[in-house]
Amino acid sequence: MSADFRCPSCGKKLFSYEPRFRKYGKITANCKSCGALYADPRCYELALGGIPGDEYLLGPYISVIAIGALIVWRGVYIMGQKQLGVMEEMQWFLPSAFLVIGGLMVIGGIIGAILLKTGIKAKRLEKKLEESKLRLRDPVYVNELRSLGFPVDERM
Repeated sequence: MSADFRCPSCGKKLFSYEPRFRKYGKITANCKSCGALYADPRCYELALGGIPGDEYLLGPYISVIAIGALIVWRGVYIMGQKQLGVMEEMQWFLPSAFLVIGGLMVIGGIIGAILLKTGIKAKRLEKKLEESKLRLRDPVYVNELRSLGFPVDERM
């Protein structure tokens, strides 16, 4: 479910976003309408909060693989049906769509699980953590974060 974000200063709608998805990067931004500084809720600064533990969970990938496999199975099942209750020209489309979508889910889940288990995902996150630490060496950015209420350690 998406949420709307409004400028805390002028109240203008700036964007819609999905709260459960994280984007790693610079947190601060300026309103295009009034120029006020705000904290972008889509972004997460790794050096401040560390790498979230849920980034290393295998369960979501297993779930995607299982759901994708069920969709593929359903596509194979309805492919054998003589009459699906749709126009003749569309008889082939529904099973094909199920097979393609389910197949892509299975492939994506397998790739995600492989990236997690081989440590490639961890290396990418460590690289983003180092980039985050570099951003926190900028005194202007640190002052912006502090003015928005983020606890920035003096050692950073």
